[in-house]
Amino acid sequence: MRYDDPRLRELLAGEYALGLLPRRARQRFERLLAGDAALQRLVAAWQERLAPLDDAAAPVAPPREVWQAIERRIGGAMPRPAARPPLLDRLPFWRGWAVAATALAAALLIYVAVERPASAPAVVAVLTDQAGAPAWIATRAAGGAVTVAALTPQPVDTAHAFELWAVAGAAPRPLGLLAPEPDHPLRLALTDLPPSGALLAVSLEPAGGSPTGQPTGPVLYKGAVLPARK
Repeated sequence: MRYDDPRLRELLAGEYALGLLPRRARQRFERLLAGDAALQRLVAAWQERLAPLDDAAAPVAPPREVWQAIERRIGGAMPRPAARPPLLDRLPFWRGWAVAATALAAALLIYVAVERPASAPAVVAVLTDQAGAPAWIATRAAGGAVTVAALTPQPVDTAHAFELWAVAGAAPRPLGLLAPEPDHPLRLALTDLPPSGALLAVSLEPAGGSPTGQPTGPVLYKGAVLPARK
């Protein structure tokens, strides 16, 4: 593997920061990382740009099976977290988040590989479906431009379109139509966004957008605008 390839290094740094490298690949990468200051800076940049996702996610306790595996490895019992909702004990819940994280990683890595911004984009909002799986991401780069793009291709027929809305207490405000492909982002000015804590939402509308200036179809995805990082 050519570890001097700039694109490969960027992709590996992103996957490492997201925790998606398989065990052996992670170990090889960490050996390379130990003696490569430039690669360490790439990883640090990825960790910085992904930090807003940590802010957006509520803390959850790991399921019982995870604690048992940790205890087996260290050979002793550990203090247990407070009781958690039964949903968090179900393996499908965690598998679902793993799939969502993989989709998010792919989209972010595609963004870096194609756009190659000079400075790391800041995550403005992550829009999820009703199950909590990320589907769209809004990012801001140097200069104040904001882009909103699908994380993975979103299925839609030719008679319909996805429309983005700003929701801040009053009537939703249309922001534009979203392409279903990740590599065709909608570009907005920073001033187009609602304030921190307000929502971005995506509805399914007729081709060409809502005929009324308000959502007419189901709202399929939504996410809060994150506070600006200082």
